[in-house]
Amino acid sequence: ADRILGGEGAWCWDPAQVDWADNEVPLHVGGALRRIDRLVRTRLDGTWWVLDYKSAARPEDDPELRAQLTQYRDAVAAAHLGEPVRAAFLTGTGRLVVLQP
Repeated sequence: ADRILGGEGAWCWDPAQVDWADNEVPLHVGGALRRIDRLVRTRLDGTWWVLDYKSAARPEDDPELRAQLTQYRDAVAAAHLGEPVRAAFLTGTGRLVVLQP
């Protein structure tokens, strides 16, 4: 947890950069209830960030994890039409791995 909080995604807990944030945010995806590890809206440009904690060093190499995060991002985008939405893994090594559109 310390590596995540102090790593590349540390801005996700900085009140100067975050307009709104919550953890374990419920979300319906494909008829199933899921939970987003952390959902953040930035102050600077209002971008929503879907953040998924992963202990794996390289979650971006796992097609199933990428697909899951893509589903979460798409569901948040549908709930916030017209607003920018991005998604990233926060790894146990402190990396912020942004999912490409």
